[in-house]
Amino acid sequence: MKIHILTIAFVVVALQGTAQSTTGQVNILDLMNLQFNLQDSLNKIESTKDVREKAGILFNLAFYYGYSKGDSALIYLSEAERISKHENEIDLLPKIYLFMSGVESQVIANYPMGLFHAFEHLKYVIEMQNRPKVSGEDVYARDFNLVYQRIAFGYAYLGNKAKALEYLNKLPQNFYLPEKWDEADIPDITTTSGISQLYLLLNEYEKAKFFNRKAREANNKVPFEKQWGYPYIVYSDILKHDKKYDSAINNYKKAISLAILNKFYKDVLEANLGIADAFNELGTVDSVIVYAKNVINLSRDFTFTEGLLKANILLYKNYKKLGDIENAFNYLESADSLRNLLFNNTRANEMQNMALNEEVKQRELNEQKVEQQRYLVGIVVCAVFLCLGIYLYAKRQQKERIRKIEEDRKNKELQAARDLQQSMLPKENPKRPDLDIATFIRSSTEVGGDYYDFFPQKDGSLFSVCGDATGHGVTSGMMVSVTKAGLNGINPVKPNKILQRLNRVVKRIDLGTLRMSLNIAEITQNEVYLSSAAMPPIYLYKANSNAVEELMQSGLPLGGLRDETFNLITRTFEYGDVLIQLSDGLPEAPNAKGELYDYDRLKGLIQSSGHLSAQQIIDVLIESVDQWLSGKHNPDDITLVVIKKINP
Repeated sequence: MKIHILTIAFVVVALQGTAQSTTGQVNILDLMNLQFNLQDSLNKIESTKDVREKAGILFNLAFYYGYSKGDSALIYLSEAERISKHENEIDLLPKIYLFMSGVESQVIANYPMGLFHAFEHLKYVIEMQNRPKVSGEDVYARDFNLVYQRIAFGYAYLGNKAKALEYLNKLPQNFYLPEKWDEADIPDITTTSGISQLYLLLNEYEKAKFFNRKAREANNKVPFEKQWGYPYIVYSDILKHDKKYDSAINNYKKAISLAILNKFYKDVLEANLGIADAFNELGTVDSVIVYAKNVINLSRDFTFTEGLLKANILLYKNYKKLGDIENAFNYLESADSLRNLLFNNTRANEMQNMALNEEVKQRELNEQKVEQQRYLVGIVVCAVFLCLGIYLYAKRQQKERIRKIEEDRKNKELQAARDLQQSMLPKENPKRPDLDIATFIRSSTEVGGDYYDFFPQKDGSLFSVCGDATGHGVTSGMMVSVTKAGLNGINPVKPNKILQRLNRVVKRIDLGTLRMSLNIAEITQNEVYLSSAAMPPIYLYKANSNAVEELMQSGLPLGGLRDETFNLITRTFEYGDVLIQLSDGLPEAPNAKGELYDYDRLKGLIQSSGHLSAQQIIDVLIESVDQWLSGKHNPDDITLVVIKKINP
């Protein structure tokens, strides 16, 4: 097959993969214990001066996270996009937009943005046709078949069958049907399975069955450990449509064992959801609960937003059948909150209209170019100067149109970056019987640089992290992403040692002048260990003396000096005590006269409200600073983490 088949195997099938055990039950501990070692990638990023190589490493990082953490993958892709555009490496953009569209559609379930970036992909493939082909050019740069398939998928996910078929029919038959099925390889199997799934989305069941049967027949001719689970996922969906639920369950489980071998973790969740849905149709309540909970448990480590929503709905319905109203209500609440992460029908229609406008715009630009060429030939014969004036006017008009389009695109990307940044924060605060924990974050711009996180340990201790990346926007989001990945890859030691190791990681990445201020608190049963890298003081309220201690530590932010060391402070943490971590947005908030809220004012307010609950303390502090701001928006991010020691 041609090189575009290898390409689609690399991107589309990777997003379609699934992973589970041979019994159908997910070994959750095995999956959650997987850790990603960034060392090799970081060393390469630090050492290379080659822009194309740097963009390639970022793409590889995104490809790794694409199977598990779609939000992180999109951050790395956005940085690769920025670098490629800044250095005019236009031939790299089709590959970036291809994978970006795939992650958004098939992992994040943000179908409208997936379709938008598919059209960005098409725009740059068209632009590449107007450039001379050069040695070393990216293999994705000129391939129309890949973008047609991605656009067809985008329209299919949004329920626009006519447009999906329009782009599907643009594909040549040899793109998805091997010339010799006996010699079909994994890319052939993958591409044909993708076409099968596309027809299934379009309710073209006979065509879906035909292509899926061909893919499974070819798949069975390779050794079991080299087979792909993807054809069996699609086959199970077809069986479920035909109400053959037992056969569907068996084939989901077959896909599970194959996907485990290939480490496609997103599909672990998809297969579990399929099994839960099949058991739901059979009325087997206990089995529905087991597999739907597998989806929810795995979603803590792997992204599958739409599947997580459906799993919560299944659990709500089945707990309701059992008469367990409390659990049913909890899962219904979770489902309602998840719905806000997915686009509603109105936004989907808006994005389809935008995509249609992109098609019309592209046709108009092409027609305009042809008309300009004809016009210029005639004008040159009559008057060279008149021709030049018209040409310059047309170029100015075209430049203004492009500027407006680019400005609109950046606004959309900024909103998408804000959504990604928010997704890096914990979905919920940790639960420990002797701790009352509350958090608050409010950004000053659409994408803030503040960050907090929690890392519960097996021995019952808890690490609480609060940080502030310099600047705002996508670049600060990159720093937060690197910090979060670094924290996940560092073994738990004392906070000052964690900061030293994380500082070396951030220094190696070298994000220019960007830095990360961060403090870490380790809370054991009766003690707290603190260390800080250029963050504001941590406040410790002592209940027995009604006093507040301001724990201020010197030190440079992460990414400053490679061998920087950090101090460790130890304090007792007893019943009624309160620990407060914060960024500088609250104490340095200015009023109308330019006066700062100030740390002394904050300390006094903490002392007077220390007897309240953690959430009440936050409410008191935010109400006070909002009055100080007199209705104006805070000029810097405000973040608070309040942890109170209570009776278990």
